Amino acid sequence: MGKSIDSILQREIELSDVREIGALTKPRSYGVYEVPSRADSTRRFRFGNHPIRMRELQREFGRCSRRHLFCSRADAREVAKALNSGET
Repeated sequence: MGKSIDSILQREIELSDVREIGALTKPRSYGVYEVPSRADSTRRFRFGNHPIRMRELQREFGRCSRRHLFCSRADAREVAKALNSGET
């Protein structure tokens, strides 16, 4: 990944750093998720509020895997964008 993405990945948090409170986490967290590849899907990596977005993707695709977790939505968005564009 590019240098800026590497610096974002240094801000990644562990799942143990957050706790679920109802449908959200405290502190609020944002995940980057990998979904199975499909012919009608152009983006393999998605992001959003954890764990809500993960559950939505599991319903839509049958499964997904959490690749990264951040406290910043912007960080999650940038990493998903980089992964989708092949910046590895």
